[in-house]
Amino acid sequence: MIIFSERINGMYRDVRRAINDKDKTVIQELVCCQVAGGADVIDINLGPTRGNPVENFLWLAQTVAEVTDKPISLDSAKPNVLIEAVRGVRAAMPDRPLVINSSTATPEVMGQLIPLAVETGASIIGLTMDQEGVPGNVEKRVECGATFLMAALEAGLTPSRVYLDPIILPLNVAPKQPWNVMEAIRQLRVVNDPPPHFIIGLSNISQKCLMNRLINRTYLVMCLAAGLDAAIMDAGDRDLVEAAVTAEVLLEKHLYSDDYLKAWRLQKGL
Repeated sequence: MIIFSERINGMYRDVRRAINDKDKTVIQELVCCQVAGGADVIDINLGPTRGNPVENFLWLAQTVAEVTDKPISLDSAKPNVLIEAVRGVRAAMPDRPLVINSSTATPEVMGQLIPLAVETGASIIGLTMDQEGVPGNVEKRVECGATFLMAALEAGLTPSRVYLDPIILPLNVAPKQPWNVMEAIRQLRVVNDPPPHFIIGLSNISQKCLMNRLINRTYLVMCLAAGLDAAIMDAGDRDLVEAAVTAEVLLEKHLYSDDYLKAWRLQKGL
């Protein structure tokens, strides 16, 4: 599984304060912790920070790059900000693998961000939603996901550079959606051979839930069985990461041994 670290996000108070104050120490300590926990990609999200968002993205990306060579995912719901930020980071870091997080399946947004991925050599995350918002059913998720995937492939992106995000909503307000997301992944996996990647923002499912860590672990394992192969999650949560590795062993994605967790860490260089 590809682990995108969710922790470098201005929604967290310590990160927001560090971005506003340009305090590298806090950011870099968090990045090192996430990498040590198994993060493959560092997702950076400004959240409600002050100042110029493009300049903040560039500062944050450079701060991350000083302590790790992992790919960087630039995470924003504002296409105009992503366009400038991705180009700025690409100019500053010509060889750094980048991920654009994220596009929707609306023609206008796809028409801006998919060409940006082609131009900059980045991968891209496509949300299974259009101008009508987050779908309430499986069928609309599949329709939006297929639309985005076909547009990305026609533009020249390979499936390995495309991530589809079926958008998980909080369990306490949308109890039918966890199953809908898993079923959408199952159906979208057969749209193209080879399939793209599938990713979710894991902690969204447990937002404002009392048993959030247990819900996250359980749902991640269920989604892996449905075909998920990436998640934006807290790599510093050892129980969560080990649950994911164990699920992949049970799905025959890793060879079993009594030391399979140790073997996984050695394979990752941890």
